[in-house]
Amino acid sequence: MSVRAGALLVVALSVSLSTSLSVSLSVQAARPSVARVEAVDTWGPVHRFEGAPRGESVAAGPDGSATVAWGSQRGWPEPVKVARRTPTGRWSPPATLGEGFAPVVAADPLGNLTVAWCRERNGFTTGVWVARKPAGRPWTRPVHVSRDRKAPGYPDGWTSYGAAGLDVAVTAAGAAVVTWEWGGPDRGVPSRIQAVRRAPHGRWGPVETVSSTVGGESTGAQVAVARNGTAWVAYDRSPVTGPTGVVVRSRSAAGTWSPAARVDTGELGDLGVSTRGDVTVVLLHRGRVRVAVLPRGRAWQPPVAVTPRDVRVTDWSVALSPRGAVLVGYLWRDDRVDVVRRAFGGSWTAPVTVADPVAPVYEVFTAVDARGDMFTGWSDHYGIWSRYRPTGKGWRAETTAQRGGGVEVLEGVRSQVLPGGDVVLLWAQEGKPLRARVLDVQVGDRIER
Repeated sequence: MSVRAGALLVVALSVSLSTSLSVSLSVQAARPSVARVEAVDTWGPVHRFEGAPRGESVAAGPDGSATVAWGSQRGWPEPVKVARRTPTGRWSPPATLGEGFAPVVAADPLGNLTVAWCRERNGFTTGVWVARKPAGRPWTRPVHVSRDRKAPGYPDGWTSYGAAGLDVAVTAAGAAVVTWEWGGPDRGVPSRIQAVRRAPHGRWGPVETVSSTVGGESTGAQVAVARNGTAWVAYDRSPVTGPTGVVVRSRSAAGTWSPAARVDTGELGDLGVSTRGDVTVVLLHRGRVRVAVLPRGRAWQPPVAVTPRDVRVTDWSVALSPRGAVLVGYLWRDDRVDVVRRAFGGSWTAPVTVADPVAPVYEVFTAVDARGDMFTGWSDHYGIWSRYRPTGKGWRAETTAQRGGGVEVLEGVRSQVLPGGDVVLLWAQEGKPLRARVLDVQVGDRIER
């Protein structure tokens, strides 16, 4: 943290630095600045799972636990496995849920876990299976929730036909919604969005087709569920002619789907519903990140650009808090990582540069918890670096989760801020085991003298 002192001949000028260090200046001399020493956040030991996973996911539990799910290539048929890190830091042995790959895991506020994944069966399109772990109880048997079609000769090892791109959302009441895109791009079958819902303490319902294939296709679905059980689904709609647009539909707990609402042109990043019922959609529009908001009980507000006009985003990530905070991290100029954020019910901040290294950066990732603690990281295909921001404070110093160098390329990085502020990082790397590491965040943010 820099320290500044000096004298300026101005009248009552106040300068606010991005590091949250404020220096009041007068016509005589500047008051000596205050040296601040940030608490030191440290990465814990690396935990290794299995090598070459077929998809991976991580979820934060309400008690500070973390659950990792991955598609294993050990054994036949290839299984989906999960492992849990307790709030005290101990990893459980892996548990096998069933055959498949590309799992996604979600934890509700009561600690119940839901995992959905893809599965291939000879002669059928790729299907979707789900298992749940009620808090304090074992995993349920997998449930087949998709409506698969007969497909002689499939899987063939080189085409995709059926379900892909899963997402899952859960509520404290026990409701859950799983979405996916269904189609066969290699076979001329346009993709559409499908969904299944589980009522609180009930069974999984029938498959519902959310989007049409008439005049175009739909991909990239994201799902969120409000407190009242209303499910919100956003997806990219690519018409036969014209630009791709982001479309949103909702399904009430009673089972009625709203008309499709096109909120903006561009490509979807994420969808969130706050605890008060406001819906937020974040997307990329011609190189700029834009945000559309639907306040509860009102109409969609016009999309707002949150990145500067003269900045063309090359990679980006968005994280949404249940209470309405939003963090957007984005890459531009090949090596500069900036962030913009919105607090609960507040306005968007000006961009803040969190990294400007000499070496090129290729990927940005973000996470935020219900309290508003924020985490952003970046990688150069080999190393992983990050910064952390406690709610109401400034961005802390850079930390290194994995040093750069080598030839094994990172294939996926995911992060979650755990309740209490610690961060769990999960990454897959070519030729390496799937790994996880936890950032131990110091509660005492700063020491002043």
